[in-house]
Amino acid sequence: MGDNTLKSLNDLQEIIGSDLEKYYSENPSDPLFHPIYYLLKIGGKRMRPALVLLANQMLDGNIDHARSAALAVEVFHNFTLMHDDIMDEAPLRRGETTVHQKWNNNTAILSGDAMMIEAYRLLCLSPSNHLSALMQVFNEVALGVCKGQALDMSFERRTDVNRHEYVEMIRLKTAVLLGGALQLGGITANANVETQNHLFKIGEELGLSFQLMDDYLDAFGDPAKFGKRVGGDIISDKKTYLRILLEEKASAEDLKIIHSTFNSEIEKIETIKKLMTTYKVDEDILSLKTQYSDSALEHLNAIPCPEENKNELRRIIHQLAEREA
Repeated sequence: MGDNTLKSLNDLQEIIGSDLEKYYSENPSDPLFHPIYYLLKIGGKRMRPALVLLANQMLDGNIDHARSAALAVEVFHNFTLMHDDIMDEAPLRRGETTVHQKWNNNTAILSGDAMMIEAYRLLCLSPSNHLSALMQVFNEVALGVCKGQALDMSFERRTDVNRHEYVEMIRLKTAVLLGGALQLGGITANANVETQNHLFKIGEELGLSFQLMDDYLDAFGDPAKFGKRVGGDIISDKKTYLRILLEEKASAEDLKIIHSTFNSEIEKIETIKKLMTTYKVDEDILSLKTQYSDSALEHLNAIPCPEENKNELRRIIHQLAEREA
């Protein structure tokens, strides 16, 4: 691994940032790439590509062998965001104007298509002995994310979504890409199939835990710590795990209250939150979140590598699972 010094998440994110800067210089005058670079440059935590490098490092690989796969993951992730924003008619992404609003829908669709192609091009720059395995995992993950988005869109038209369907949706839309990122990193470090499976499950369980905590914080978080308005999902009647579980548990009388017209957004938020605590769905979601994060740690413990190599990933699992409410 070169100097054999274990790099922190922040170190790995800086490597991704450096690689992105080089990527931006490849087609500086091509209008097809202007929206791509714009979206990539407006930020994000670069968590997914960093996980590719982290898994490689954890298994004493050479992170240089994982850098192309990491960049492919970041470009693919942002492709999904570009197209999701069009479907959601979202005006903002990370506080900045979305691509389809800054340019137009056709430009965003075409540049998004180019991002998908670019993701595969970048993946193909990986060492050739890993390429077949990398491509297989990347394909499965990419298709899973698309299936997750399709499920999410179908939920908007349905009134009978149950908690199990919701968990499957967030598994596909959010969690499989985290799992795939870790597995890709493992492949570039010559991990065997059993270790690859553990890596995938770590990311998958971590993604489920993270999204459930996000649902919880949207209702019960501290706005100053959560970073966005609390109660937005309640106001929009979004089908989150909390809302679905509340409707499954609520009496017929309370269901009428849930679906009634409120005098104000504040009244709606406070009424729904009170019912959530009455039926203890807030406790239920935290319990399920903990089950997933505990499972991620169990899979991490099962990976045969030095314990000190696992510390950074273990820290990330704890940090994401125990975000302050």
